[in-house]
Amino acid sequence: MKEVKAATDLELLVNKIDSTGYICRLKQSVKTCKICNIKHFISHDWFTDLEKEFKDDYFETLCTKLHGKVFFPKVENIFTFTYFFPLADTKVVILGQDPYHNLNQAMGLAFSVPNNVKIPPSLKNIFQELKNDILDFVIPKHGNLEAWAKQGVLLLNDVLTVEQHKPGSHSDLGWEIFTKAILSKINETCQNVVFIFWGNYARSKSKYVNKHKHLVLEAAHPSPFSAYKFFGCKHFSKTNEYLVKNGKSPINWNL
Repeated sequence: MKEVKAATDLELLVNKIDSTGYICRLKQSVKTCKICNIKHFISHDWFTDLEKEFKDDYFETLCTKLHGKVFFPKVENIFTFTYFFPLADTKVVILGQDPYHNLNQAMGLAFSVPNNVKIPPSLKNIFQELKNDILDFVIPKHGNLEAWAKQGVLLLNDVLTVEQHKPGSHSDLGWEIFTKAILSKINETCQNVVFIFWGNYARSKSKYVNKHKHLVLEAAHPSPFSAYKFFGCKHFSKTNEYLVKNGKSPINWNL
């Protein structure tokens, strides 16, 4: 049987040879491609806020480029950061660059790794700064930051996917347009949010934030290469001071 190469070919042939197992399986795969249905993996309220982005040409191109690549996190985990609170309830934004690029690390939350996964060096340094900054902080034995997300901390990477073992490999797909829309939406619709930018890449995104309306905290990246300039920034205590000052509950940074 001649191989069917595209969905359009499939639709032309399916009525004639639908009884063959090959065609039935191919038809099902076309319908269930996770990348083609990527918008179904974002929470409903965040989708409503960002619906325009999913309809834009750049996003269609982005999805096309994802096909045929091994990337992290899994498609169903790309938008994990949207599952914990509505965009309008954002209290803190911590912006990363792109996801971890090794197997089983990326989980859709910037800097976070699943339970039972070795804590990456940058996150170890974040915990060390917390220990020095917050009196009762206890350094955890895991790197899962979901407890922060549950309190309104948006752990957002500027680029939402990465190829295996290739850091920065998806920086040209268009994700930065999508995440710019997120930052801009929070900037416009929310009040008194703390935006935390670590490293030159993240700091370049501070231009999307109204500093008269929100608090912007900037420092070096917590990676081992620049951690000596990161330590002492006291961003966690400064965040809580600002939140309390503006009538919001502080973040419990303990995990």
